[in-house]
Amino acid sequence: MTTSPKYAPVSQKTEFLADEGDQWFMRNKSALAGASQQRDCMVQHIADQLRSDAASTVLEIGCGQGANLEHLARLRPVNAHGIDPSTQAVLSGGARNSALHLQVGTADDLPYADQHFDVVWFGFCLYLVDRDLLQRVVAEADRVLRDGGLLAITDFDPPEPCRRPYHHKAGLYSYKMDYSRLFLANPSYALVQKISTGHTSGGWAPDPQERIALYLCRKNPEQAYRLV
Repeated sequence: MTTSPKYAPVSQKTEFLADEGDQWFMRNKSALAGASQQRDCMVQHIADQLRSDAASTVLEIGCGQGANLEHLARLRPVNAHGIDPSTQAVLSGGARNSALHLQVGTADDLPYADQHFDVVWFGFCLYLVDRDLLQRVVAEADRVLRDGGLLAITDFDPPEPCRRPYHHKAGLYSYKMDYSRLFLANPSYALVQKISTGHTSGGWAPDPQERIALYLCRKNPEQAYRLV
């Protein structure tokens, strides 16, 4: 005799590819296209890690219509790529700026060659990844990031891992945690910098559920293990 599981979560990947990715984009389209002191600050910190005398190949996962990549390209020479589950966001970004290489997809299955990118940037999307896909997402990012490359993560910054119902669609959740720890458990990665700020403001957020952070890490396998 079999019984139904008490907790059978909806596939967030399926929902975002089917419709919710487009719905998220349409709800946030104006804000994404407008000025943002917080976004500018985050992009500047990433730009500070990049060379100014040669183009860096950059991938933003959860790129939306590519506003972050556009701003980064104004600060540093970049070959900008982005992937997002929203077809509408990708079409809108391509129409706005043909220099951006945007395509529809998800973080667990990146359609790029090994060690292809100088920068892999999770642009505020990991909190929506299915928990059973999370380790695959880590492996995919590591696969496409070259040795010596920069890993950037923008996401919530709660004091401890937590799960909250997703406001816009029943059965989905926001999973908040320090996602840099998934990479820093590998000695090939080292934390360079962490910048915390508010979700809707450029200053410090006293409410930990509204706090976000940018984590910057370097991948350096050659220095991961000391020879003894």
